Amino acid sequence: MAVPAHRRVFVLGDMDLQDRPLRILVTDLGEPVDGDGPVATPEMHQGALDYFADVDASVERAEQERVVRYADAPVGAPQPPVVLSETVYPRGWPAELGTFALRNDYDAPFTYEGESYPTVVHGYWALFAADRADHDRIRAAASAREARELGGAASGRADWAGRRTAVMAALLRAKFAQHPRLAELLVATGEGSILYTGISDAPFWRDEGPRGGRNWTGRLLELIRSELLAAAPGRAG
Repeated sequence: MAVPAHRRVFVLGDMDLQDRPLRILVTDLGEPVDGDGPVATPEMHQGALDYFADVDASVERAEQERVVRYADAPVGAPQPPVVLSETVYPRGWPAELGTFALRNDYDAPFTYEGESYPTVVHGYWALFAADRADHDRIRAAASAREARELGGAASGRADWAGRRTAVMAALLRAKFAQHPRLAELLVATGEGSILYTGISDAPFWRDEGPRGGRNWTGRLLELIRSELLAAAPGRAG
């Protein structure tokens, strides 16, 4: 009777029997179910009890199947997300490395396909450009911000929408492969999700909280972190 009246009919979540087994059990033997239904008998009570026993067994089987099916799922409380916020350092990057170094605008020169780029931002927008002259001008930009602005103003490759995620993944792999200290910093973020925030990148690349955003940069960083862990000595490949 503690169940609100409007929810009682489906309290068991059974579209076929609805709440009938409960109504039978709360009816004394020899009394009509619902006041005008069939008279409750020991057989009806036992049938209702069998129903609940079957439900309990089904729940137990489902839990056992879930354990097997999701045997690779993380255990324990989930780790809080690692938020890579967009931050400006007018006087230059701090001497002590922090998670800011995991962002794409951090100065960490690397080589990709025979070309050198000051930051991942430089590499991404240079490779976006359809014209070689634009590529070189973007690569030579004095800052990641300037590279982003030059790239956005350049004519892009016609096939970029289908290539951009793979290109970004390749650039990030090159950055962390060529900067072991940054790779250690990425691995040190643990197993939590990585949220890449800010306003400089398109919503495709960043997390926008309740407003959405696809957070592809964060997802790729999680992938590369996993690859680094898998390749570490003493770990299964």
